[in-house]
This record gives sequence, structure tokens and C-alpha cells, in this order.
Amino acid sequence: MAKTEPSAKTTGTAGTTGAAAQAGAGYLVRSGGRALRDAQGRLTTLGKVTIAVVCVAVFLTALDQTVVVTALTYIIQDISVPITQPDRVAWIVSGYLLGYVIAMPLMGRVADVFGRWRVFAFCLALFLVGSLLCVVSPQLGSPISPDTTTLSGAILAPVYGIVQWLLGLLSHLGLDISSPGLDVIVGARFLQAVGGGALVPVAMAVVSDLFGGARRGLALGLVGAVTEAGGVLGPLWGAWLTQSFNWQAIFIINIPIALLLLIIGFFCIPRQRGTREPIDVFGALLFGASLLCLTVGLGQQTGETGSFSLSSHITTNPVLLAAALILFALFLLLEWRLRFPVVELRMFRRVPFSAAALLSLFTGATLIITLVEIPLYMASLLNYSAIDAGLALLRLTALIPIGALAGGWLSARLGTPLAATIGTLITALGLWQMHLWPITPGQGAITLATTCAGLGFGLVIAPISTSALNPSEPRQAGVASAVVTALRMTGMIVGLAGLTAWGLARFQSLMAQVKVPGTPGTTAYTTAYTNALNTALHQVYTDIFAAAALIMLLGVLPALLLWRRDKNAIAPESRYESFVAPLG
Repeated sequence: MAKTEPSAKTTGTAGTTGAAAQAGAGYLVRSGGRALRDAQGRLTTLGKVTIAVVCVAVFLTALDQTVVVTALTYIIQDISVPITQPDRVAWIVSGYLLGYVIAMPLMGRVADVFGRWRVFAFCLALFLVGSLLCVVSPQLGSPISPDTTTLSGAILAPVYGIVQWLLGLLSHLGLDISSPGLDVIVGARFLQAVGGGALVPVAMAVVSDLFGGARRGLALGLVGAVTEAGGVLGPLWGAWLTQSFNWQAIFIINIPIALLLLIIGFFCIPRQRGTREPIDVFGALLFGASLLCLTVGLGQQTGETGSFSLSSHITTNPVLLAAALILFALFLLLEWRLRFPVVELRMFRRVPFSAAALLSLFTGATLIITLVEIPLYMASLLNYSAIDAGLALLRLTALIPIGALAGGWLSARLGTPLAATIGTLITALGLWQMHLWPITPGQGAITLATTCAGLGFGLVIAPISTSALNPSEPRQAGVASAVVTALRMTGMIVGLAGLTAWGLARFQSLMAQVKVPGTPGTTAYTTAYTNALNTALHQVYTDIFAAAALIMLLGVLPALLLWRRDKNAIAPESRYESFVAPLG
């Protein structure tokens, strides 16, 4: 990460204000007088433990962004959701992203007001509870109540009653609860993510406190690197746990780790509160409600409830889309009028920042589509196991951090616009190669396409982050980073919802045209129908890859508008030449 040092007065946390950071070196001393930094500003052993705790917590929650993508086929088998309903399956991923994007921009300021430890403990506990609910989601969604004669059944019974009441409420609202296990795991994933997404700005705040304002880039870069590592290893980690044990192991492992982090964090994370400032909770809720209405309204399956039918179809819900538009308008109006908004809209007046935000949105949409579609392609068409699908996807995810380093190097030498443009074009090329895959692509074709796309995704990270930070005022650095990351998550949610809904409609259209000769039930008929089914699925997957490639190509325009170094500046600018922050 090549950069010139920013001003020492900056803070660089998501939502952290200058007042809070300057208020107290109290943040540098734990209760009881145990120092986190010595008189020379170096970290003590306790300070190093503090950084390790928050980074492991962020790594754990980053894993869960992508950990399920290689286990989806196993999860939906247990909760009785057909693989031919990708619009519903996608909510296992989207539910987490939605909670993440609502919590992330808000919690930095919450941590400033209520103290790092209180918010850290609450969020990690929320993540733990969500993980536990994911483990028992098949039981909570079952029509058979737990056996209260057993200890586990007696403990689970009250939770089961609450869940069944909530499912009944959803039914009265006209929502499909034909797969209650799916509804439970989506809700649990949302709860997980509210805690997990909040931990990222809290970790940025803690680490930035310890490193000091003049080393802001190192603080944010450290958290970014940890987030990247979690996103890269998540699919393979989930595949290994699923293959070795079962998909519930993905969430079971979170519980003891979270408990251990809470115990250690109690002794090292600062407890002091910052200055009292208003917290824009209503603004965050408005944005979340708008995004939820948009995601659901983009595509809903109508027709025969609870089963896949060729007579069912995907349609947009104009009421929900109108509600999303109204809620978003109210959100913008509120943010413009507040003194301490969750998003400072004035940042978008700067073209480089707006360009970074838009490119981040496009990148998020294409990235999540790729992460979800590749394992589904491998499982449904090539009969890959979870671990094999994870290894196939690892060729993409492993290239992202390598591309991020290369993108930082290119940004410093060629400028962020050219580096980002190269990244978007390489990503689009990799996705187009996936579009050209036959039903059974060779390992060479899989490797070429996935490594190309992974390298391209990585190349755009540093230009986006650099362009978001440099046009912003020093006090806005953390907020700018959080907003761009939140927009990337928004792109993930909307892109996944829109393209999976479109993909299902495309699949139904293709299958409606299939005329299989012979007598149903015979071997010849079954073989012919299976071939037709695979052909339709292959067409849908490759069409989705093509659409993702086109979305990424749209990113060339904002890429060309990213931040440019002022060559006429007499003195060296206090700016980042290249800055790598999390892709999310």
C-alpha cells in the first residue's frame, strides 16, 4: 500500500468523528490502567491482543458472507427447497448481505457514543445467536414441535413457539411460507449479519484508535486485508466443513470462537464512551426498508404456491417497487437535513467519489453473481461435491487479493482511472469466457475463466478505495470507506435478486418449449427429460454470466472518472497513491 501520510488529525473509522478520537486517549487505556500503547506510542502486549481479537472477529463474520455458497445445494435439500427456485435460494445469501449493509454505516458512530467494548460485545453476541438459530433452523421450521421430554427439546420449545407465531404473521401478510425452514434460516442469517456487519466499523474504530491518526491507512488496510481473507477462504471453508461433517457445522464452529473472543475482549477492548452525538437510526432503517422492498419487488414467483411449476412465473411487484422509491426519497430528504446523518450526501457532489461508489455498486453485483452461480453450475451440471466446487471457486477468490496488490501498484504508476478500467475489462473477459462454457467444460477452461475474473475483481479494489478516500475530507475517511463498502453490498443484494429472478423466468420459458417423446416413467423418457433439463440449466447459467459481463462493462464509464493525481501541485499532496480496502 503505497501512500503519503495523511494529516495526523484524521481518525479514519467508519463513523468516527474527530471529537471522539481526540477525546480521549482514554481509548488507549483499558479499565484498571492497563495501557494499550506505551509512552513512545508503541503497542503493548495487551494492545496487540486487542488488535488480534477485533481482526479475528471481522475475519469470522467475513467468512460467513461467502461460506454458504458452496453448501447451498445441501442446505436446500434439508429445508425442502427445489434447486429450480434460485430466486428463493438466493435469499440465504441476500439475507446476510441485507443485514450487513444496514448495520455497517451506522455502527461506527454508535461505537463512538456508547464505547467500543459495549458495541463489540453486543454485536458479537448477536452474531452468535444468529449462528445458533441457523443450526436449528430445520427443527424450528418443522411442523412437528420439539419433544419437551428431552433437555434439548425443552430448551428449543419456547423458541419454536415464537418462530411459528412469526411464520403465521408472515402468512397473514400474504408471504409464501411453504418452506418454513428457508424463512427461518434467512431470518437467522439476517440477525447474524446485523452483528457481523456492525463489527467491521467497530474494528476499524478500535484499530485506528491504537495506530493513531497519522497511520490511518495502515489501520484501515489491516481490517481490509482481514476482510479480504475471510471472503477468499469462505467458500472453501464452507465446502470442507460440509463435506467432512454437515452444513450445520458451518455455523456451529462460530459459537465457541465467538464465546472465546467475548471472554478475551472483556479484558482488553476499551470501554470508555465518546462524545454524545445524535445517532441516525431512523435513516438506517429507512434505507434498509427501501432496499428490502426493492429486492423483494424485483422478482417474485407467482402461481402454484410451494412448488415449482411451469405455469408459475416471475413478475415485478409495482407496489413494493413504489414503496422502495418512496422510502428511498424519504431517506435522502432526512439525510440532507440532519447534522449527523448516517450517510453524508454532500460527499456525492465530488465526481471521483460518486464514480467510485457507482463502480463499487457494479462490482458488487457481478461478484456475488459469480460467487453463487459457479458452485451451483458445478453441483447441478457437473455433479461436483461441495469441496470440488469450493476448489473450483478458489481459483477465482485466491486471485482477488493478488489482483488487489497489483491494482495498488498500477494505481500508483498509471493512475486510478486506467488501473480500474483494466480491471473491469479483465473481469468482463473472464465472465464472458464463463458464458462460452459448454455443459461440461474442461479444467483448463474453468481455470482460465475463473482466474481471469478473480484477477480483474482484485484490480478494481485499490482504485475504488483510493478514489473514495482522496476527494473526501480527512474527517470523512471512515464514513467514505463505509459508504462505498455498503454500496458494494447493495449491488450484491440487488444484482443477485434481479438476475436470479430473471434466470428463473428464462428457465421456465426454455422448459415450456421442451417436448419430450416417449412414455413418462420409462428410462428413455427420463433420460431425455434430464438432458433437456440440463440443457436449459446450462443456457440459464451462461446467460447469467453474459449479463454479469455486460454489467461489468458498464463500469468502464465510472472507472474513467475516478480520482486523478494533481500533477500541477507544488507541494506533495496528503493523499493515498494507492489504498487497498475490503471488497466486501
